[in-house]
Amino acid sequence: MDNKGDVWISTVLYTLIGLAIVGSLIAIIQPKVSEYKDRIIIDNTQQSLNLLDNTVTRTREATGTRLNYILKLDKGNFIIDGKNEIISWQAESKYRFSEENQTINLTFGNLKAATFSQAGGWNVTLILDYRGYGLNLTVNGANDVKTLSASSMPYSIWITNNGTANKVQQIDFSIAS
Repeated sequence: MDNKGDVWISTVLYTLIGLAIVGSLIAIIQPKVSEYKDRIIIDNTQQSLNLLDNTVTRTREATGTRLNYILKLDKGNFIIDGKNEIISWQAESKYRFSEENQTINLTFGNLKAATFSQAGGWNVTLILDYRGYGLNLTVNGANDVKTLSASSMPYSIWITNNGTANKVQQIDFSIAS
């Protein structure tokens, strides 16, 4: 009789020890997994913003040009700032993308990055700055600021060259709500 009780207690103890080890491994690995996931999202967003910059450049070539840009936003906020001629993406991240408190030019395109420390991680911002390019960015026809949040459905953004006014090219971003 005592042997059956010993086997049962040993089984329970070994199971608890195994669960404790698995739980410890998950606690150790989980922050690295989150950091790696954020790194992939930032890299994908960087590629997407370079594509957007290319689309804006192609739109500028002729008055009346209208091109579609599909934005898949998994994390963060996408901001079109028609008042300051800036397009940016901001997100909280576990991954430190660039040098802290510095705005840097990235290798390709018109893209800049800034990373700021915050509680529990980093605030990463990717920026397309069109000031000084002779552009007036508008959102749905107005010099306004439009913020798009993460969504499971992609956003369809139409970029239209509305011609030149006072030697400044009018580029409109139409976003279907």
